[in-house]
Amino acid sequence: MTYWDQALPYFDAGELACRSTGIIKLDLRFAARLPGLRQKWDKPLTVTSCCRTPPHNAAVGGHPRSLHLTENPYHPTNGTMAIDVLWPDDALSFARLAYSLGWSVGLHNAFVHLDLRSEIGLPKAIFTYGKWSSKFLKEDIF
Repeated sequence: MTYWDQALPYFDAGELACRSTGIIKLDLRFAARLPGLRQKWDKPLTVTSCCRTPPHNAAVGGHPRSLHLTENPYHPTNGTMAIDVLWPDDALSFARLAYSLGWSVGLHNAFVHLDLRSEIGLPKAIFTYGKWSSKFLKEDIF
């Protein structure tokens, strides 16, 4: 049994793996906190992106300093510290829950980005990127 099997009972390896390589490398702080988010939400979550190797991240147009990176020369991580999931039906409640549990929340029309930047000394944030049709405002999350 691998550490992510032990730490992540609500996600299978295929959801977390890099879509190009199948590599799973999660920072242990991230692996430890992800189940709590899912337990508190108590509903399914559909992962659209988690681990990304640097070549895969570049191929999908990811930010070069992304916390999705399995190997990150820019941040003091030991693996991925971010996940993107499809918006659940009650998007605002989910964003509020994630933020209240210490996650940074990125708002995009197609998905919500969650990361643990505060674990590496960066301020927790709520931000928009790509297309965001203002289903709700950033200020609504606080």
